[in-house]
Amino acid sequence: MFESLEPPEQRVSRRWPLLFYGFYAFAGIVFLVLGVNRHGFSHPFSLAIDALMFFLSLTWLMTTLRSGTEATSRHFKLRVIILILLLLAHNLPATLSM
Repeated sequence: MFESLEPPEQRVSRRWPLLFYGFYAFAGIVFLVLGVNRHGFSHPFSLAIDALMFFLSLTWLMTTLRSGTEATSRHFKLRVIILILLLLAHNLPATLSM
């Protein structure tokens, strides 16, 4: 009889998640390669953050490519926040050592 009072979930066009996750996957692998090249394995926290950013964005990129539907705005915003926090955590050890 009554429908939900919540507004319908808004959808995000597929191109924005593809672009965003692709950019962060590229950034994660570049940070990972440059970090290993510059410091070796002496900074494990930064390497773990870079690897996590790469694998999460790659997983979400593949999920978006295989999915036939568009992502909801809520899921996309949550994933954006997670990736931005990982990007900010990338320089955390250098910031704390000052």
